[in-house]
Amino acid sequence: MQFDKYFDFFLEEFGQPTSQRIAKPEEIEQYRNVLPDRLLEYWGKIGFAGFKEGLFWITNPADYVDILDRFLDDTLFPDIDTYHVIARSAWGELYLWGEKTGDSLEISPHLNWITTSEGCQKQIEKGLANKKIESFFGFTEPNAVDVDGKDGKPLFERTLKTLGPLTESEVYGFAPYLFTGGQKKLANIQKMDLITHLNLIADMGEMEVIDMAALVGKTLKEHGE
Repeated sequence: MQFDKYFDFFLEEFGQPTSQRIAKPEEIEQYRNVLPDRLLEYWGKIGFAGFKEGLFWITNPADYVDILDRFLDDTLFPDIDTYHVIARSAWGELYLWGEKTGDSLEISPHLNWITTSEGCQKQIEKGLANKKIESFFGFTEPNAVDVDGKDGKPLFERTLKTLGPLTESEVYGFAPYLFTGGQKKLANIQKMDLITHLNLIADMGEMEVIDMAALVGKTLKEHGE
């Protein structure tokens, strides 16, 4: 099965899928002219798939419509763009694609954060959405989608050995929640139902918005770059 060089890079990092569900033609066509054609090509070839026993997942956005609405409710983001969950991590982190702004939002439920970035609106306007989705996967690395424990070391492999691999409907969650005082240690991690877990976090109320572009700009300014 042939992919572009960027998805080949992704597979070199993550390996072949350890969980896989075929994307039906109607599931793909639902997002024609909504999401980049290249992403739909990936769905057609590899389906909705999990990698490294559940560390990272290529998702069907239709499965996340309701929970995404809950997380973005009472924010300004629905007025800016229409977003879709195109991937998620073992920890429930949701990677969004905006129809106009591309990869400009991530939701980190375990931290109760919505993280913003510059996205790729100019490139999309120039017809380069496929290139940007290629880059999204090509530059995603396992450590970047993992969570570090109190000891500064990634938690996924240790959790996998203790709790076993994740299915498409499962997630590793912290109890108590990190944003209510919980700690990033193995003893506090449980295997949970994905959507139930996300809805419970959504019940906690408004999430904190972290503007990564502003933070980077501030750091550069402070260091005289």
